[in-house]
Amino acid sequence: MTKTDENLKIAFSDESQTNIEYLAYAHRAIDEDMMEVAQLFREAAGAEVVHALSHLRVMGVVRSTRENLREAAEGEDLEILSMYPKFIEEAEQEGRAEAARSFRVAFEREKHHRAMFRKALGRFG
Repeated sequence: MTKTDENLKIAFSDESQTNIEYLAYAHRAIDEDMMEVAQLFREAAGAEVVHALSHLRVMGVVRSTRENLREAAEGEDLEILSMYPKFIEEAEQEGRAEAARSFRVAFEREKHHRAMFRKALGRFG
């Protein structure tokens, strides 16, 4: 992997994380009745998505729909089989009930996502 490839991955990750953070900030601004500020955060979040998608395109991550479905199902599988069970256990061991609850919600939804991707992939025969 070249330095540019590594930088693309870092930039993609940063842009993606910033998008979600800005959306969270927008929600907080709405809670505080600051609609104009919320709109600023949403507009910036949208720009971060454009940047992230550009980096993904250059990285060659997006392929055919069939390949994308297979990749998505495998990614969900990894989260279901190893990542979230480990995260839940560690959060519980550390007495972090709210984190464990958050991980459990995601864990259950990932099962649904995997099933949807597998079903769609099955249409290809």
